[in-house]
Amino acid sequence: MSEINSVAIFLNNVNHLGLVRLTTFKEIFPKIPNTATIQSFDFPTLCGESIAYVKMQMAGGKKPSRSGLDLHSTNRTPLNCLYPLVVSENAQNATCFTIGSDPDNRLVIPDFTVARHHATITRRGKNYYLKDLNSDFGSYINNLSFGDEETLLIDGDQVAFGRYQFLFMEPYTLFEYIHQMKKKPPSVRARGIMKEEGEQLKIQVQQNYTQVSECVSKRKFENISEKLLSIISFIPFFNPFTIYERHQLIANPDRLINAGAGEIIIKENDASNSFYIVLKGKVEVVKQGRTHQLSVFGPGNCFGEIAFLTGTPRSADVIAMEQTILFAIDHNLYENIGIEIREKIKDQIIRQVSSNIIRQNRNLTDMSLSEQSAPSEIYRKKGVHAELDKDKAKQIIEKFVSENQVFAQFSQFQKNGLVSFLDVVRSYKHGEIIVEENTLNDSVNFVVDGSAYVTVTEKDVVLSEITAGDMFGEVSAFGKKKVSANIIAKNNVMVVSISGENMRTLPVEIREKMKDIALEQILRRIKKQNIKIIRASV
Repeated sequence: MSEINSVAIFLNNVNHLGLVRLTTFKEIFPKIPNTATIQSFDFPTLCGESIAYVKMQMAGGKKPSRSGLDLHSTNRTPLNCLYPLVVSENAQNATCFTIGSDPDNRLVIPDFTVARHHATITRRGKNYYLKDLNSDFGSYINNLSFGDEETLLIDGDQVAFGRYQFLFMEPYTLFEYIHQMKKKPPSVRARGIMKEEGEQLKIQVQQNYTQVSECVSKRKFENISEKLLSIISFIPFFNPFTIYERHQLIANPDRLINAGAGEIIIKENDASNSFYIVLKGKVEVVKQGRTHQLSVFGPGNCFGEIAFLTGTPRSADVIAMEQTILFAIDHNLYENIGIEIREKIKDQIIRQVSSNIIRQNRNLTDMSLSEQSAPSEIYRKKGVHAELDKDKAKQIIEKFVSENQVFAQFSQFQKNGLVSFLDVVRSYKHGEIIVEENTLNDSVNFVVDGSAYVTVTEKDVVLSEITAGDMFGEVSAFGKKKVSANIIAKNNVMVVSISGENMRTLPVEIREKMKDIALEQILRRIKKQNIKIIRASV
C-alpha cells in the first residue's frame, strides 16, 4: 500500500458523524509519512474527544430536529478521534464544512449544547475561517468568543462547540502530535505574533480581568483604562468602534459592575435606567420565580436593552451564573455621547435582538402552537410583482411619509430628505411572496397599503401579520443575516423599499431615526413572542 493511497483509505474511514478514531489513524499511518504524503493530505483536522453514537431515525424521510440526548462529559477520553475538514466534491458547497447536531452536517455532534446548525468552517485559498451561526452555547477559539464574526483559524488553536473541545491542526502538526504525543502543537506564526506570544497574551488578558475585577470591587479606578481597553478589544460588541470611541465609552469606569455567582443584576418589574454588556462571565435571564430560563448571555452579549429603549419595567430577572464583569450604559451616557457612537451602539443592539427574534421564530415553530395553525386562505402563487412608474411612486411615498405615524418623530426637513432617497414602490397580489425565508436581503421595506402574513417553513406557520406603516426586512438588513421568515401578501399590498446602499448614504440623523423605527418594531415583536413562548411552556 503506497502512502499516497493511504490518504484515500483514511478518508474512506470517516463515518457518518464525521470522525476517524485515533486507533484507525495509527493503523493507516503507523509512522510519520514522507513529505509527499503529507502534501497530499492537503486539509487540516480537528482532533478531539469521541462523540457518542446516536441512531438518527428518519421517520417519513424527515430528519429529526434534535436528538434530545444529554451526554455527560465525565469518563470520556480526550483527543481520541480525528475529524478531517473535507467535504465531498459533489456537495453543494465543497469549501464549507458544517458542524451541528442535525444529521445533514459534515460533523455531527448530537448533544444538547450544540445547535442543529451550530457553526461553519470555510476554506478560502489556504486559510480556514470559523463562523458561529448564532448558536445558544457559542463557538470559541482559545476560550474567546467572536460572536458571529468570521475568524481565521491558526494551526494549534483550541476550538470549542458547546461543551466539546478540539485542536485545529495542519497535517504536519497533526502527524507530529499524534506520533510523538507532544503536549501541545509546535509554535507557529499566529495573527502576526508567535504562538508563545499568544499564550503570554492570554495570560495577560486573564490578569487584566482579575485586576479590573478587583478595582471594580474596591471602586478604585486609577490606571485602569489600558487594562479595560485590552479587555474590550476581545469583545465583539466593541469591534466597530475606533480606539478614540472606545476611550470615550470607558471614560467613566464607575459604570463597571462586578457580580458574583447567584447575584441578581436585574429584577423583574424594576424601573429600567441602564442596559448591560457582558465583558466576562455568564448571566441567565429567568421568569416566573426563576423556574423558566429564557436566555443565557456570555461575553459580548448585551441584555436589558429592550426595557432600556422602551422605558418599560424589566420583564425578567437576570442573574449571574458565575463571577461576571459588566459594563452598564445608562441614559445619561447614551443621550450625551456622540451621534456616531450612539448609532454604532444601536447597530450592535439590532444585531443582538435580531438573533433573539430568529431564535424565537424557531422556538415558536417547534412548539407548533395551536393558535399559529395556518389559516386556509394562505397560499403561495407564482407571480412577478409590478413596479409603479416613478412619478406615481413619488406621490405615494410623499403621502405615506407625510401622514403615517411611524415617521412622527421626523422633522419636516428630515421627511423631505427621506422622500428624496425613496423612489421605488412595488405592488403584490394576494398570495405572492414578497420576501422569502433564508434568502439574503439588503433593503428595508415599509407596507404602504394592504397587509401580509409573516410565516416560517414551507407549511407557512403564521407568526404575525403586518399592515400599513409596519417595517420588514430590518432584521436581515441591519442585522447582516439571512431573512428569518417569509412575507406573503394577504391581499393586494404596496411596498416601498430603501436599498442598503441608499441607507448608508442617508444623513446620519435620518439614518439613526430609521434604526429607531427598526428597534421599536423588533422589540415590540419580541415582547409579543416572549408572551407566546411563556404561555406555551406553562
